[in-house]
Amino acid sequence: MRNKTGDKDPEFVIDLRSPYYLDPSDVPGTIMTTIHFDGKNFHMWENAVIMALRVKNKISFIDGTITKPDMKKGGNSAQLSVGSSSTR
Repeated sequence: MRNKTGDKDPEFVIDLRSPYYLDPSDVPGTIMTTIHFDGKNFHMWENAVIMALRVKNKISFIDGTITKPDMKKGGNSAQLSVGSSSTR
C-alpha cells in the first residue's frame, strides 16, 4: 500500500499469522473436515473441527481468546481485510 506521496507505507504489513488474515481458500462453503456430524459422533466431529480451525489459525474466534484490534495504536480497518479474496 502506498501513502499520499506515493512511497510504500512502512506501517502497512500483511501478517500471515494473524487470525484476521483471510487466505483466498477461506471462503464460505469450504469443507473443513470429511467427518459428518450425524448426532452420534460428536466427539470425533468436534476434534476434527477444532484441528481444522487450529491449522487455519481461527480457533480463537471459537474459544473466545481473540482480541479486538486497537485502532488507536496504529491498527486500521484495511489490515483486517488484507488477503481476502475480494481484495486480490
